[in-house]
Amino acid sequence: MKDVFLILFGILFISVLVWFFLCNKMFKALALKHPEKYEDIGKPSLIMNNSLSNNISFMMFLFKREWRYLNDQSVASLGKTMSVFITLYLALFLVIIISVPLGLAP
Repeated sequence: MKDVFLILFGILFISVLVWFFLCNKMFKALALKHPEKYEDIGKPSLIMNNSLSNNISFMMFLFKREWRYLNDQSVASLGKTMSVFITLYLALFLVIIISVPLGLAP
């Protein structure tokens, strides 16, 4: 069971890198194709201008599915992918958090 925990932890670690890649791709697409929406959510980036307010605005953009109203298939596809990805990531994270007090983690 401890091997499963380590595998899940490794998957989460790699998922963070994938998430950063997806965010960077979305930020660039919004900045180039939809500058007004990009400005509305605070012009977020991975390093510079990465505030709690911008992060909340961006997550609201994803979970309210505001990307659907931009009429841009590539942004919509990326938004859908990111929404599913972050939901699965959080579910897996919850599994790991719950497994620690149960003694399933090393």
